[in-house]
Amino acid sequence: MKIKLYVLLSVFSTLSVLVSAQPTQNNPSGQLKLDGVAAVVGGEVILDSDIERDYVQAKMQGYEVENECDFLENILVDKLLLTKAKEDTLVIITNDQVERRVDGTIQRFLTQGSEKEILEYFGYTTMPEFRQELVGIMRDQAFAERKQELITQGMDATPEEVRTFYEQYSSELPDIPEEVSLDHIVVYPEISPENEQKVIDDLAGYKKEIEEGASFATKAILYSNDPGSSSNGGLIENVKRGQMVPEFDAVVFNLQEGEISDPFKTEFGYHIAQLEKRRGQELDIRHILVQLKPTPEEIAITRQKLDSIILKVETGEMTFKEAAFRYSVDKYTKFNGGRLVDNSSGEDKMDRTKLPANVQAAISGLEDGEISQPFEDEFQRQPVLRVIKLQQTIPAHKINIEADYARLKNLTINTKRQETVMKWVGEQINDTFITIDSDYDKCDFRLNWRKTE
Repeated sequence: MKIKLYVLLSVFSTLSVLVSAQPTQNNPSGQLKLDGVAAVVGGEVILDSDIERDYVQAKMQGYEVENECDFLENILVDKLLLTKAKEDTLVIITNDQVERRVDGTIQRFLTQGSEKEILEYFGYTTMPEFRQELVGIMRDQAFAERKQELITQGMDATPEEVRTFYEQYSSELPDIPEEVSLDHIVVYPEISPENEQKVIDDLAGYKKEIEEGASFATKAILYSNDPGSSSNGGLIENVKRGQMVPEFDAVVFNLQEGEISDPFKTEFGYHIAQLEKRRGQELDIRHILVQLKPTPEEIAITRQKLDSIILKVETGEMTFKEAAFRYSVDKYTKFNGGRLVDNSSGEDKMDRTKLPANVQAAISGLEDGEISQPFEDEFQRQPVLRVIKLQQTIPAHKINIEADYARLKNLTINTKRQETVMKWVGEQINDTFITIDSDYDKCDFRLNWRKTE
């Protein structure tokens, strides 16, 4: 049996159940109870098995959940946010955003065990199958989080509010483990024109074979480097403008149904794409992605280039911040000196023990201010070379307002956001289809989910 990913991801999964019922003498409305359905919010279904299994798993993982009723209410809130997000035209989630979340989640899992161990734990046989499950979960998570951002945008906390929060909750706040503040520079290996031309020629060859009768889906399964679609024959459905990177949109939205593009380049590599179906402003497309894979010689040349950059930093010819801006391909950090941020907290202090194994190895033995040796890594699903600067080590300590003001401010804002979201959710209940099975009549919810007077 597959373990639900909800618990370890702190997100929710979406299930779809179709129910058909006929009126009977004892049930004139025709509303038969579907065994296992705990609740329905909008078009989202919550199963009894989800609640029971996830509740047990949450307790095992150390989450503070007092009872199944509290757990159910948390899921109800998530499902209502998801329902409203899908109805909101301002909530746009791109495939690229989802893929980044999936990549990050898989990388976090792999710091805890091997690929085989992760698959066995969750009950999957292949990584593409596991990845496909994550895509759905992460998309729903992104929708709900974006809706919460719109509900709470502009929210801040004054110094007095932060101090009040700390005084109220100081005894409940956890100790802070040893943390590090890190900067990095990421560079792609320099691919030779010959290596790049070979990829283009291979894709042109696939296109010719498909036009002569070969299956695009089979070619995608065999040759595509896109983990999100290759196992599905390269198929990506319901593509809207803005969901993909601009270079991809520029090609696929100008194709005719059945037409296959020439090879074209995006930041992920080279593609060919075929338009399967156009429905107004939505497309179903198939594509094959072939990434540019550097040779050992190309990696060595790039390593030398990165060594020379770091030498300039260490001799004072330029600062690390200037080097990151000039050379790093990480557009999310190059404008702030390469500073890395913990995605879960939004802070630039990270628990050393939770860093990926290769990052821990790179900074092992470094003193504050020192820079690691270049090492091979992966960025945006492509091979890269990377160096990391250990900016600061923060020893383990009890949380306090002097050293941890930024963290306490974020906690204060998050508390205010949670209160705002719960108030907003409560206001949406009457306008949302909600049904909760009578098995949960004993639950004393915080919000009026049953719509009683």
